[in-house]
Amino acid sequence: MPDSSQQVPVIAVASGKGGVGKTTVAVNLALALTAQGRRTGLIDADLYGPDVPRMMGLRRRAETSSVTLFSAAFLLGENQALAVQGDLAQLMVRRLLLDSDWHDLDYLVMDLPPGTADIQQYVFALSDRPMCVLVVVTPQVIAHQDARRLIAHLRQRGGRRGAAAIDVAGVENMSGQVCPSCGQTTALFPSAPAAESIWELVPKLAAVPFSHQAADRPPVRPHVRR
Repeated sequence: MPDSSQQVPVIAVASGKGGVGKTTVAVNLALALTAQGRRTGLIDADLYGPDVPRMMGLRRRAETSSVTLFSAAFLLGENQALAVQGDLAQLMVRRLLLDSDWHDLDYLVMDLPPGTADIQQYVFALSDRPMCVLVVVTPQVIAHQDARRLIAHLRQRGGRRGAAAIDVAGVENMSGQVCPSCGQTTALFPSAPAAESIWELVPKLAAVPFSHQAADRPPVRPHVRR
């Protein structure tokens, strides 16, 4: 890979737990950046649940667009699981990130697995490029509790000698539901108390309500490099 791509800013989309819409946020972030004219790459680094291709409308066939996508899903059948140990998982992510020809990008979005296991440890340890971790939560207290653990880990890592600084921000997904008839937004879940939420720790960049109309939109197909 060209040396210039080593410094492409990474936006790592993470979560403390599964089911909060992390992959949905990662996909839509990549599409939004592309719509703004930014050259954007998207890595599906959630090796054990690689859902990005399906969300992008890819099922082993691709049509061109301006989002460049790599995913472990291209190595598997649709119903096949990836059973690899931590060291091999890290090696696979390294291949996707460092040993792939991304050409010239403005941003590289990474959809990480939930939590702080081997893959996340490898990505968070990348000290040779600028990085922002975007933490996705839903309003419930349990989602915030697990996300606070993730944020605490990132801060602990950032405090180590020689570690690169990581910017951390958050997105609240499913902050409400948009009524398909009247357009009003109502709460889906009770919100976490202020003292237990992540918003006293990181800035909230966006609150995204669930929209039936948005969920029904056809995906925009990316340019796939294998």
